[in-house]
Amino acid sequence: MVTAPKEEKPAGGGTAGQTAARKQQIKEQVTLEGAVVTTAKVEGSAIDALAGASAVSKGVLDEQFQATKVSDVLNTLPGIGTSETATDTAQSINIRGLQDFGRVNVLIEGARQNFQRSGHNANGGFYIEPEMIGGIDVTRGPTSMIYGSGAIGGVVYFGLLDADDILKAGEYAAAQIKGNYGTNGDSRLGSFTTAAKSGGFDILGQTNFRDSNDYEDGGGNTIAFSGEETQSNLVNARWRPVKGYEITASVIDLTSEFVDRTTSGAGVTLRDSELQNNQYTLGYTYYRPNTPLLDFSAKIYRNDTRLDQVAIGSGQARYFDITTEGFDIHNTSRFSFKSTELALTYGADGFQDEVDTFDPGNGDEFTPGGERQAFGTFMQGKLTFFEMIDLIGAVRYDSYELEGNGGTGSEGDRVSPKVTVAATPLTGMTFFATYAEGYRAPAITETLVSGTHPAPVQFNLLPNPNLRPEVAHNFEGGVNLKYN
Repeated sequence: MVTAPKEEKPAGGGTAGQTAARKQQIKEQVTLEGAVVTTAKVEGSAIDALAGASAVSKGVLDEQFQATKVSDVLNTLPGIGTSETATDTAQSINIRGLQDFGRVNVLIEGARQNFQRSGHNANGGFYIEPEMIGGIDVTRGPTSMIYGSGAIGGVVYFGLLDADDILKAGEYAAAQIKGNYGTNGDSRLGSFTTAAKSGGFDILGQTNFRDSNDYEDGGGNTIAFSGEETQSNLVNARWRPVKGYEITASVIDLTSEFVDRTTSGAGVTLRDSELQNNQYTLGYTYYRPNTPLLDFSAKIYRNDTRLDQVAIGSGQARYFDITTEGFDIHNTSRFSFKSTELALTYGADGFQDEVDTFDPGNGDEFTPGGERQAFGTFMQGKLTFFEMIDLIGAVRYDSYELEGNGGTGSEGDRVSPKVTVAATPLTGMTFFATYAEGYRAPAITETLVSGTHPAPVQFNLLPNPNLRPEVAHNFEGGVNLKYN
């Protein structure tokens, strides 16, 4: 590792160099939003959230898990479960019994993960290499207004690795090599990460290779076609031209190969499968302690997930391709009136899903093509009295439009409220209660699925263009205890 003379980091930097003011600002955002989406790298932040929130830092990921898949981590968190199969590297998340079709909003560096194909598994999955993760934040229930439409079950945010996770104080370049081996299935991992910084610019690059053969279950039985091979690359860059301004950009390229096994009629259909996931994000933030009216963040992103499959034996090909493009803009303004403080957060977000599927069989009937647009605006205020009483009131407006390739579609909108009251009678002890509503637009598949289930159990699947959106009503109470 090459070191340089120690220099002061600008405000808004990473974990090691965050100033006290920035940490306080992040803490206020945590309490205000009822989640910890931007704070995976700030230890202890989850306890300050007035909601069912959990945070797993990079240090915890390295020291306690060394995960081969994200389910290794998520399954240890209260109220969280995951769905996965031996024949697909996708992960699906369940929060308090809710999952599928966007009920849990999964974000990777702020980009929605909306890939879905219908079958006998979860209706909604995402792909990520655990080595890329810089922190995980979880919010349970529809209590977070800021993180987009549909999250009636909750939000799971994966922050990406950045240069501050590799560079120590005073260093301007470093490299990390990692590998592991598992005897069950001869699983292997090779990972190479490098990071560099110069002035207000830093960049991280990472490449990973992970593969395994068929593994054995607890009874010593080999699980056929459970092997997989995944290659992934990450680039994450930040530029701070002047104090308070930060521009970020990240690129993910992930390819996974496996054999998908499905039962259809007379026997088992095996398909050679190649999953290609490409994600691009571009963000801008502005924050200075001396400008309390401006704490601004904006992000745009694109996520393209395509699964190509070829049936072994017949050579029949099919594919599922879902592209999600979206944006997220919000600002927080802070005011002080003697013993009263007000933080007001407001913004807008939206996304568009384009679904393209093809299958000579019936895969494209069960996962039909089409487009869906969702847009939302929100405003949330938090009043703090005498550093003891917190009152949060929020309102969010959501709208959507959905159209299938055949021209059938639907649309709708709704206003959803949220109220939180919290009291801190003793230092380190906070009681809170929340009522929140959430609104989830129907997915394309839910609305337009049409076809005949294959033998031996044949029945018709009919479209439902009049399907109404799903509305959640959530009551929650809790207590936060924080002592040395």
